[in-house]
Amino acid sequence: MMIGTDFIGRLGNQLFIYAFTRSLIERRQVKNERLLFNFKRSSAGSIEDGFCDSLQYFNVIPYETTTKDLILRYGSLWQKLAYLFYMFCSHVPFIITNDKVMKYIDCYMEKFNLFFTGAADKARPISSLKYDNVFIRGYFADRANFDAIRPILLSELTPIYAPLEHNKCLYEAASKENSVCISIRRGDYLNDKYKKNFYVCDENYFFHAIELIKKKIKDPIFIFFSDDIQWVREHFHDDDLPYFYESGNDPVWEKLRLMYSCHHFIISNSTFSWWAQYLGRREDKIVISPSSWYANPQWSSNLIDENFITIN
Repeated sequence: MMIGTDFIGRLGNQLFIYAFTRSLIERRQVKNERLLFNFKRSSAGSIEDGFCDSLQYFNVIPYETTTKDLILRYGSLWQKLAYLFYMFCSHVPFIITNDKVMKYIDCYMEKFNLFFTGAADKARPISSLKYDNVFIRGYFADRANFDAIRPILLSELTPIYAPLEHNKCLYEAASKENSVCISIRRGDYLNDKYKKNFYVCDENYFFHAIELIKKKIKDPIFIFFSDDIQWVREHFHDDDLPYFYESGNDPVWEKLRLMYSCHHFIISNSTFSWWAQYLGRREDKIVISPSSWYANPQWSSNLIDENFITIN
């Protein structure tokens, strides 16, 4: 018996997919279940930009990788037929643009333990797990998919490597009760291709969030993380408060651990940023986020938790 998963995107998205997969494994309770990841569909960018298997750096359960089509290779006859039906539907413009029809098709797929979704933020009800093999394709970016196994995730989503010595000062700052992780996503969000849908957290958002958290935390220690750290250094500095900056050159596993080691969080509309606060160990943490995850008003998300303090 196995669970086959298509891996898509960079670490933030990979963590959502792993968390959902991990929750299915806990539900099935199959001894020595095989876990197989397909990276063939992760062709959105280069390895240098983070589009690679980043789970290998964490204490996750054993898994295998392949470039083969999982369902055609390992699925039952009925799963293969349902899969071919889905692939046909995904090429019909009327169907893929009709949310109600796609929702019905998603539910139909689940009857064959094919968890397909084009919606990144939809919680997945699980009707049954009657087939030996389960196949997953989607982002599943909703904590409702895996919140029940959060203690397991806190243990497994830790790096296999020791903290880097050159970050000793950052870890000491992060361990303080008044430490605040500030995650600033720029990069591709500023490109015309993505800006209209994803550019939510501008400079004013972070200035507002910093002033807001100053009112809630005495003498906060701000630790900045960004894919454009030089821009951050030029725009965010304060002679009266300790400001720290991650170099921007650390490997992704080190950066995530530094971030979740902080006490409080000011996050961007980034899955990587979201996971930093979710993996934060402090139960009394303050999390500030944008009130909308997307710039596109027609898109919705379940990533803004009811306990977050939001800024319009």
